[in-house]
Amino acid sequence: MGRRIRTTVLVAAVAGLMVALALWIRRPRDFADEALVQQAMQAGQANGLAEELPGAWPQWRGPRRDGQIDTASTRALLAGKPTKRWESAVGEGYSCPVVVEGMVIMLSRSGSEEVLQALDSRTGERMWRHAWPTEYTNDYGRGPRATPTVAGGKVFALGAAGRLEAVNLSDGKPVWQADVVGGLATAPPRWGFSGSLLVAGDLVVVQAGPPSGVVALDRRTGREIWRTTSDPAGYSSPLLVRCKESSHLVSLTGKRLLGLDPLSGEVLWQQEWPTEFEVNAATPLVWTVPTETGETLYAFVTSGYGRGCCLVRADRESGGKFWNASVVYRTTRLRSHFGSPVRIGDLICGFDEQMVTALEWRTGEKRWSKRGYKKGTVLAAGEHLLLLGEEGELALAKPEEKELREVWRMPAFGEAGPAGKKAWTMPVVAEGMVLVRDEEKLVCLELSPAGK
Repeated sequence: MGRRIRTTVLVAAVAGLMVALALWIRRPRDFADEALVQQAMQAGQANGLAEELPGAWPQWRGPRRDGQIDTASTRALLAGKPTKRWESAVGEGYSCPVVVEGMVIMLSRSGSEEVLQALDSRTGERMWRHAWPTEYTNDYGRGPRATPTVAGGKVFALGAAGRLEAVNLSDGKPVWQADVVGGLATAPPRWGFSGSLLVAGDLVVVQAGPPSGVVALDRRTGREIWRTTSDPAGYSSPLLVRCKESSHLVSLTGKRLLGLDPLSGEVLWQQEWPTEFEVNAATPLVWTVPTETGETLYAFVTSGYGRGCCLVRADRESGGKFWNASVVYRTTRLRSHFGSPVRIGDLICGFDEQMVTALEWRTGEKRWSKRGYKKGTVLAAGEHLLLLGEEGELALAKPEEKELREVWRMPAFGEAGPAGKKAWTMPVVAEGMVLVRDEEKLVCLELSPAGK
């Protein structure tokens, strides 16, 4: 009997070692192109170039989709902790609020409906409501994930199952509606449509998935303008960036990073970036640096499930419209599951699983890491970070040479914390407010009047 037990234990141990070895072999390897790293280290100051929408916070990650808080709000955050103004029972979902013209626009789930509504930013009272039926269900919540976009007096919203609605900003009356599933895609992604709609000129851009890939619709009518690739839909949101001589629609799909011509959808450059379960969720960071012959475009992507991060460099081909993409480095030092990183000067800051981490953008070298927030989301406030941990801790902190120094910390949802200990939605800072939500309610915190 003893020999049989020892044999069983030995077999189990060997099997465990084989599994561990297989995982070790499959794990992503760090990589750096030393010549490209050296060129990045010699590059000048990085320029922000994302297209800006008018409004205090009209879309996902702010006016430029870069997670940057405006100067006035940054001063108010530095003046002290915000205090509660109001809260509203908005329902389920991970969609962020947006703020335009004194209105807070929300997309959420209530019972058997997805609800798009406008609240008065001063009082939280409802100004209008537009709803549609849904049967969407998921182990990680039944509510919508994508954040509405406001442009040209209209609100564009995408439900978890693929219902796309365009309504008037003034009263919520419907303008047009489209169903992504059926017309453009065969099915929602595994965890629902999560990429927030991009309004680029006269286009509304959506990651639809197979067979259509990335799709552009006429923002006035909902008519299809173009479709490109057949990539699976990622959970990331596209953005429009402007270089000196061209524009790029940058989209991280379920398997690669694409630079597209916004007028035609033609692929200008691409870089493969496959991830477990096709969960590319964080929005890329994109910027340019000047060169002797023009400019170089850099794009930083990061994903969870052990995938890590990557710096992509794209250079225009001589005399042509297409660009050549190369990997500068790839590392597992920053693995963002769902929280998108921000850039502060030469640092890229974000959540490496459950650690807030800062990398040098030129080399990918780690400056520091800090625990204490679990998983979360981050915004840039000048030279500071505004952090929201999944258990509801809101903190303002200063990235320093070797550490992250907290300025203040507070329970954004009160001592009870967020419903289900899941504050997974990125905060929004605009018009003297910090807005945070959980799976039940939206909380409005008022910024310190001393900083206004």
